[in-house]
Amino acid sequence: MAEKPKEEPEERPGEKSGEKLDEKKAVGRSLTKLNMRRTVLVTLPFMGALTFWQAYDGLVPLMFKNTFGMGDTLTGVFMSLDNVLALFMLPLMGALSDRTTTRWGRRTPFIVVGALLAAALTPLIAVANAMHNLPLFVTVLVATLVVLSIYRSPSVALMPDVTPRPVRSKADAFNSLMAAVGGVIVLVAIALLVPAEENPDYIPVYLVISFMLLVTTIIFMVFFREPKEVAAMHRESAELGIPEDEIEASDEGGKERETDPVKRRSLVCVLVCVFFYFMSNNAVTSGISRYADVVWGMAGGSYAQVQTVATLAAIVAYMPMAELSCKIGRKVTTYIGIALMVVSPLLISGATGFSAIIYVWVALFGIGMATVSLTVYPMIMELASANTTGRYTGFYYTASMSAQVVTPILSGAVMQFVGYQYLYIYVAICAAISAVPLLFVKNADSLTMDEVRERQAAAEGEKR
Repeated sequence: MAEKPKEEPEERPGEKSGEKLDEKKAVGRSLTKLNMRRTVLVTLPFMGALTFWQAYDGLVPLMFKNTFGMGDTLTGVFMSLDNVLALFMLPLMGALSDRTTTRWGRRTPFIVVGALLAAALTPLIAVANAMHNLPLFVTVLVATLVVLSIYRSPSVALMPDVTPRPVRSKADAFNSLMAAVGGVIVLVAIALLVPAEENPDYIPVYLVISFMLLVTTIIFMVFFREPKEVAAMHRESAELGIPEDEIEASDEGGKERETDPVKRRSLVCVLVCVFFYFMSNNAVTSGISRYADVVWGMAGGSYAQVQTVATLAAIVAYMPMAELSCKIGRKVTTYIGIALMVVSPLLISGATGFSAIIYVWVALFGIGMATVSLTVYPMIMELASANTTGRYTGFYYTASMSAQVVTPILSGAVMQFVGYQYLYIYVAICAAISAVPLLFVKNADSLTMDEVRERQAAAEGEKR
């Protein structure tokens, strides 16, 4: 691709010339660091969505089991329905957002519409459960899952759209950190608002979730301007010495990446890793409330105490592990995370009953889970062009949701027919398998921080 002549970017509505000068001055400070204002705003929609999923994985299985009297295997089937839906919706919405052009950007319309609809529908799930009305419960649940699917891929694809390549692992880590903060809020709400009884009232918890969805969306709408932030990312990438055709490839460039055999094999291998990572991770999130009830004697919402420890450990680990991945590479960092996801479940499964040491092992699992989650998605983005980030995000979700279709059923069958105590053995095996395909992955690591600084120094030398 021919190099484009350097020119001042077109001034956008609401962007003053003084703001552009200030932004240029800020570029030097943000080359090897995250633009925190932009990163916080771009992570808010994902944070809102994850508040729902945190409660969904923990509370909806209890509703199916305790309110409607379903067994663990059939409950697993129902829990996989959202992932069957996501197999079609997430790639479709990601690809559709790639092709969308509006004054608000490519992703923003999907995010705002989907999130506001989800905020309106979410409390109705708890209302239907309180009414013991299974048809209404399933209908409202499916409708909520559909509207969440509208914006899940676009909200995740927005991060690489506005973040230079070398710091995407850090941005993804912060994205996960913000989502974990939302998860902690919901877990605390569950622990405080769900009493230890067979059929508690879940309406207060789901009102908290609706409030979180609404607030994060409103803040995003008011303060984030997608076209302006995409333009800023291009300027910063140019300052880093990244060629224009690597910032945003043409359609032909995107196709060349897809037909390159090395990159295509690497993409498939990363997706297989993602599949087994979620086979492991989702087995815990979808089974922990029942496991804690039967094995540890934790009734009601008390299981949330264990999940809170894992989530807090993940929050602490996200940014340090992102920094580590910038120094030693994403693949090696991923192996460290997978090792923790194998060892800690084996330790948990060996416990004869609940004790304080389990919190330590659960925390280790949370650190491992966080480490892998912040490395695998940026690996996929390294193999995509800017015109295919939405579609490749859809590939990521196809792999993750495929796993989450299968694993609630398999792990539910393991608990019901083999024994609840074998859940964490299943978790460790799936995590171990996820390490194998990484051996064949190439071109998944971005520029290192040293390379960034060298490019920056070279660019400054040319200016002199």
